[in-house]
Amino acid sequence: MRLNRRKNRGSESSERRPSRRSRERPSEGGSRGHSRKPTGGSRKPLARVVRSVAADALGIARELLRWPARIWMATAEALGKVILAVWRRGALRAWRMALRMLRVALAFAERTVTPARGLAMVALAATIALGGSQFGDYRAVEVGTQDYANVENVAQAPQVESAMPRSAHGVSVFAIAVACLFVTVFAVWRNWRLARLLLFLGLAVVAISVFVDRPDGLRLGTAGEAYAGAHAVLLGSYWVQLFSGVTLAIVGPLLALQLRAERAVRRGRPSARRRDEGVKINKIIK
Repeated sequence: MRLNRRKNRGSESSERRPSRRSRERPSEGGSRGHSRKPTGGSRKPLARVVRSVAADALGIARELLRWPARIWMATAEALGKVILAVWRRGALRAWRMALRMLRVALAFAERTVTPARGLAMVALAATIALGGSQFGDYRAVEVGTQDYANVENVAQAPQVESAMPRSAHGVSVFAIAVACLFVTVFAVWRNWRLARLLLFLGLAVVAISVFVDRPDGLRLGTAGEAYAGAHAVLLGSYWVQLFSGVTLAIVGPLLALQLRAERAVRRGRPSARRRDEGVKINKIIK
């Protein structure tokens, strides 16, 4: 039995072990296959060379494109530093100073500027404008307006026979302007009731402008007979005079009301202080 088992094992091991020929065949096939590879391997180095050349060319192109961008960024960074330094040292300080001045001016305006004083300044400005309007031409006659109709934006028609407001109403409006100046000053300084006179003085200026100066200013006179296509126009001095009168007529009553209110407040403050002092004294005594 033991001999049979050994024989069987020997037969099985002989079947499992490959023969020398079978071992040599794969090596021969492998040697044959290895001998064929050099034909395909000769192409791979060429492809690698092409790839490396393409990669180098791409890298060079990138660097060429990056250089202008780097130069631009460096220049922009330098300019940014300069601008920031100028802003911090110069512009920022000037901005802060301007803000401080505005704050100071605002605080001063809150303490000193009142509605009455503001209206008084408006009345004075209108009075000065009214007096200044008497020294300029308030009317003129344009000649050949039809010929200049298509080129009004480039050239205007020539003007003749210009005249000042005093030629129509004399010195009456200038006298009203002087009266308005004194009325405004004395109303703010002494008596608030004088400010009501500005209403009537302003209405007088409006009436003179509408019923005296306007008809006289729109007359052609001798220019209408001497020139064809003559047209009378009212100039800036007339409109300044008219609107100055309207402003005085409106501001006068408002100024009187504000001055009256401020005077009442000023008169009420001492009495209020005395009452407070009296209350404190009574508390101390008790």
